[in-house]
Amino acid sequence: MHVTRIDERLATLTKPVLNPASQLKLSSDDCLVVCGGFEDRTLGILKNAVAAASGFKVVIVNYQPFMADNRLGDIRKLCQQSGLKPVETSYDRQSPAGFGVTLLETVSGVQGRIFLDVSAMSRLLIVQCLAALADRDDGFRDCVVAYAEATNYPPSLSDVAEALKQASEDPMHTILLLSSGVFDVTVVPELSSTSIGGGQTRLVAFPTFSADQLTALLNELGPSTLTFINGNPPSAHNQWRTGAIATINRMDSLPHEGLNTSTLDYRETLDALLRLYTRGSERERLLVSPTGSKMQSVAVGLFRAFVKDVQIVYPTPKEFRSPTNYTKGIGQLYTLPLDVFVN
Repeated sequence: MHVTRIDERLATLTKPVLNPASQLKLSSDDCLVVCGGFEDRTLGILKNAVAAASGFKVVIVNYQPFMADNRLGDIRKLCQQSGLKPVETSYDRQSPAGFGVTLLETVSGVQGRIFLDVSAMSRLLIVQCLAALADRDDGFRDCVVAYAEATNYPPSLSDVAEALKQASEDPMHTILLLSSGVFDVTVVPELSSTSIGGGQTRLVAFPTFSADQLTALLNELGPSTLTFINGNPPSAHNQWRTGAIATINRMDSLPHEGLNTSTLDYRETLDALLRLYTRGSERERLLVSPTGSKMQSVAVGLFRAFVKDVQIVYPTPKEFRSPTNYTKGIGQLYTLPLDVFVN
């Protein structure tokens, strides 16, 4: 008799699509979890929600160490103007262990839906939140991911071309487009693998414009094999980014398996992770680093919420460049109901 494994069940599950939303409608029983980042889209979901209702609950995740450019003050002001009394909780990106428990304690009294706004969250925070919500008694029942696209995604093609030109002329030149350095390759206990260590390890990484993140992962972890999941942007004018990231990370010099998934449709990334696990889980240990897009990180979070013998590793940036180098504008809003993932 064959007992269906969790990865096999997830692979055959009809996964919900990411729904474009013109107007979010939250009730007084609902809760919106927002994060005080420095991108314009930090406020996108909250602004939309308060336009239709003002009685719902708000949980603000306050990033530490403090950054003056974060939009925390704007979130507080919008809540005050809308008659909302938010609850605040801190997230230390340099010491993030245990935040899942904090989140569950903060939302424990919510009677309605929990909307998790991932628009301004770090990739590791997204995974931590989803893994925690899955561990509730009701799991993902009445949980919804909310997401605001940006209208502009730096760096520009000209910025990258100039950086590559400088690097070709000066071998010592370091390309710094979004962040610089890695504070630590972070492993939090709640996202550690339950499998026995040793043997072959496969690092599944999402290369980015910050090449030092991949370098830190390789140096710290020394994986046996590599799988790179490259992001395919949904808009044609951003397609150049995939090749540029490969060049910046010198991926052609690293023996690896290359996969391509959408930066927006999380299902492609989730299915890719499930295939990797099903194919190799008996002979190798998966180390997954969620440094891709926000929705690719949602896929990693859903994957890790159910497949426990996978290790999540994250190269926490040491320093961020000017917030003006990050996404601009508020684009299309989306919601993703997670009820179908309830066991």
